[in-house]
Amino acid sequence: MPKLTIYFTSDTHGYLYPTNFADQQPRPMGLLSMRFPKDENTLVIDGGDTIQGSPLTWYCVQNHVEPPMAQVMNERGYDYVTLGNHDFNNGRDYLRGYLEKLNARCLCANVVDARGELPIERAAVHTLGNGLRVGLVGIVTDWVKRWERPENLDGIAITDPLAAAREALKELRADVLIGIYHGGVERDLDTGKPLTHTDENIACRLCEELPFDLLLTGHQHIAMANRVWHGTHIAQTPCNATAYVKVTLEDDGRFHSELCPVPDHAECSLEQRALYARLNAWLDQPIGRLSRAIWPVEKLDMALHGSAIADFFNRVQLWASGADVSCTALGNEVHGFDSDVTVRDVMTSYIYSNTLVILCVTGAQLRMALEQCARYFAVEADGNIRVADSFLHPKEAHYDFDYFSGVEYTFDLSRPEGERVARMTRGGIPVLPEDELTLCMCNYRATGAGNFDVYRECPRVREIQTEVSELILDYLVQHPRVDIPDGHPCRAVFGGRVL
Repeated sequence: MPKLTIYFTSDTHGYLYPTNFADQQPRPMGLLSMRFPKDENTLVIDGGDTIQGSPLTWYCVQNHVEPPMAQVMNERGYDYVTLGNHDFNNGRDYLRGYLEKLNARCLCANVVDARGELPIERAAVHTLGNGLRVGLVGIVTDWVKRWERPENLDGIAITDPLAAAREALKELRADVLIGIYHGGVERDLDTGKPLTHTDENIACRLCEELPFDLLLTGHQHIAMANRVWHGTHIAQTPCNATAYVKVTLEDDGRFHSELCPVPDHAECSLEQRALYARLNAWLDQPIGRLSRAIWPVEKLDMALHGSAIADFFNRVQLWASGADVSCTALGNEVHGFDSDVTVRDVMTSYIYSNTLVILCVTGAQLRMALEQCARYFAVEADGNIRVADSFLHPKEAHYDFDYFSGVEYTFDLSRPEGERVARMTRGGIPVLPEDELTLCMCNYRATGAGNFDVYRECPRVREIQTEVSELILDYLVQHPRVDIPDGHPCRAVFGGRVL
């Protein structure tokens, strides 16, 4: 019999039902499909990004429906949660409402509410039925400050997570120390090779510098169990409630963890079924018409030849911003659009809660950004093109390849990395290094995330605080029929041969 059993979820993003919302087919996912058998030596813990990120959460906000996440978590017996960066997206009052309805205690040592309104603690000691004292500390990546709208952090300070965790640990007298970190690993756990040169994710440093026995991580959406770094056991879940982690502490003092699949069915109350029916009716509302359907194809093919879906997103961003140039990315999974567009098409094709930022860039800086995109392609010895390993491991990150509109460009993949942009024009006129342009992008990319460090040097012209998915809906309402042209601003060649 283990001394301690933990059931851990993270980055569920409001995926309660067994669906990805692309249709109504049941899928093996959703918090309502999970069951956590509990006794006095069991803890149920969540790592944040709980109340934002799905069509359900967007529907609740837009239609002033009380979000059901806290109720579902209470039914599953959660004991502790921490906060994720997206939990701040709808403002402090929305976050407060969620936390006040939650039976679980929220631990987040580096979130300081000057008003004292949010029920957040730094740390806790939980004594199990067998007498084992479990110390827990929660923290969130401080990149929240870079991403979040200032008004949503009014009166809230996000401090350094490492320093906050170190201070919180000084207060604990416990037999076992557990960190609940909404952040990920910054190194390859097999080779030790750095995965990033920023401090967005610092799980390895936490293991190296603090005496955690177990670190439960999130944010990166990497399915990870039974890993160890610097003597600390590490686990992480994938996103959208597609799996959870079960951790046990055995009698010999060793941790063991495993990823647990989720069934494709859920037992729902009448109230939960009624909400699901209203949600689906809303998602299936017609919102506009395209001259033709635009569906995704294989990711490498879209990157090489262009994507009508990305072009459409960029069209909306240019319309909303008036910028010279726009860039956008596609999620790892993207639904696409039928010619008769529904709300569901929009919400499952642009899946992020991004807003827009307009930067002033030079032609030289724009070229650097395009060169970073060109690193998406790896060239085999026989000339075959594939997706570069850095976009696949330790997790798939196709969303770090950007598509541009307002500029025409060619990648020559026979050239070395850093020299692959063979053509960059606007209306057939070359873009010179000293030219100045306004470039519209999502607020996530404007921080330099995804190795677009060049954007950190660029002045911000202005911001558009409306979420992109809402802008897409507005565009379709104002343009009842949208012509989808053939052709794309980009192309790729290899030694003069068009790919």
